[in-house]
Amino acid sequence: RENTVYEFAAFIMGARWRAVVLASLFALAGVYFVPMVIVSAAVIALVTLRNGWVEGAFVLFAAAVITWGGFMTLPPRPGFPFPLAFALWLPVIVAAEVLRRTYSQGYALLAVAAFMLAYVAVVHSLTGDVVAFWEQWLQQAVANVKGATVEGFKRDGTLRLFNGLVAMLYSASVVSALLLGRWLQAILYYPGGFQKEFCELRLPRMMLLGAVLLVWAAGYVNKILMVDLLMVAMMIYLFQGLAVLHGMLVKQGLTGFLMVPVYGLLIFMPQYGVMGLALLGAIDTFIDFRRRIQAGNPS
Repeated sequence: RENTVYEFAAFIMGARWRAVVLASLFALAGVYFVPMVIVSAAVIALVTLRNGWVEGAFVLFAAAVITWGGFMTLPPRPGFPFPLAFALWLPVIVAAEVLRRTYSQGYALLAVAAFMLAYVAVVHSLTGDVVAFWEQWLQQAVANVKGATVEGFKRDGTLRLFNGLVAMLYSASVVSALLLGRWLQAILYYPGGFQKEFCELRLPRMMLLGAVLLVWAAGYVNKILMVDLLMVAMMIYLFQGLAVLHGMLVKQGLTGFLMVPVYGLLIFMPQYGVMGLALLGAIDTFIDFRRRIQAGNPS
């Protein structure tokens, strides 16, 4: 399996045109199977991490031209006026450049958080009423789906959380693409380097204080804005929570198989998995569980 991944990463980095074509193909595949947009963005992340933002920007723009041309030939999808990959490429290239310069996944996540803050602010300012905006979008998106309506979203209150859920998925996709790109880079150039770096992922301490103050202040302006920002913060700190658990297992010499229940919880009961891991990540900002385990385990 690792040989296949190595060959895939080597193929991407073998020539500029390969990265452009693969980023485009995965972006177009993402029109019908959304997770493929993460792979598309990971290709651009890999190029940027290795060769810098200028090369990454070249691949981005070339791939954008090809992807747009292909997208215009596909049957239109209600509610999706452009390829979803376009939304990931810019924040991924910025976060990848931050990671390339700082060698800190924590600072890279801070860059992603800044993009998500901008996203939430722009959507609120441009729409005026995000609930009405997403209700209209959902009506368009389900127009061709037999028997589908937005009434269920209204009844269970999901519609009021929809912008925050989109922001969470957006941030999760950007971070996942960045980490996938970093993993491919490590396999190709620094075997074993990704695990060490991810297990040391830690967000700046001041970010937690800033997030709390920002969410608190947003509550005085707009309750939905407050929830949106809280959900973005939870998703960012989720990754620190995962890094804490992985790091603790590595320091104790335990198998990564023990993480299966954690990822299972994220898949099957995400409302509890996200909250639990985000809380763990936030608490670790001050307690630093990984350092304490290392101090108590001289071996």
